[in-house]
Amino acid sequence: MVVVPPHSSDLSQLNNAVTASLRVLKPLAVILYGAPGSGKGTFGKMLSQATSWPHISTGDLLRRHITARTEIGQASVAILEGNYVPDQIANQLVADRIQAEDCQNSFILDGYPRTLPQSTVFLPVLRRLRIEPVVVRLQLDYEATKCRLLNRVSCAGCGATFNLVCLPPKQHGRCDACGSQLVTRTDDQRDLIERRIEYYDKLTAPVEHYLIKNKLRCWEFDAALEPKQLFSQFTNQLLSASLVIQQKQVAQ
Repeated sequence: MVVVPPHSSDLSQLNNAVTASLRVLKPLAVILYGAPGSGKGTFGKMLSQATSWPHISTGDLLRRHITARTEIGQASVAILEGNYVPDQIANQLVADRIQAEDCQNSFILDGYPRTLPQSTVFLPVLRRLRIEPVVVRLQLDYEATKCRLLNRVSCAGCGATFNLVCLPPKQHGRCDACGSQLVTRTDDQRDLIERRIEYYDKLTAPVEHYLIKNKLRCWEFDAALEPKQLFSQFTNQLLSASLVIQQKQVAQ
């Protein structure tokens, strides 16, 4: 197996930075769901920054494999053109990643498991490892979703994301974190957005039924809220559920 080092980049929207000191009472797998553009990536990176829990995205993992020219990467170059990572590859990517030492405490999964086959493979793994899954659903209406995607740009250097409407970079066309050029992702084109949303609905409906059947903790949040508000609400839910102990107050 070729090991691809975890990608380390700061949260691009520096004005949204938060800090916290949370001690988990048992390892957690925070599973983020939401339609494309609902803010999973931004929230996941913020939560990771505040807790030091790794933020794991199958799309990011696959991009790193492509860059590193691993066997998985070379076989998957065409996958990112508006399509999702196939189940077998996604399962392998995540299984390899969560075995890293930095995942032993807790970790954040960005949109995985995305399909029913992924769920039926992954949840038994969590049970065997005695990791508590917590599902977080970010709800956003489709018009707002489309607007976000059409205005989203990403850094060609470090991969940080911005939105030209609600989370713009400090300097037009340049990344706040590394100064590299900002570009539009190939799958954020108007003709692909409708297909991605439709595909998301088709794939995730059976997943939601499966998660409910297995009595997982499922918490819903309004994705239109400011990221700091989402973070505060999520932290309060963790505390109320006695999954973590807060050792000091969240600092703005």
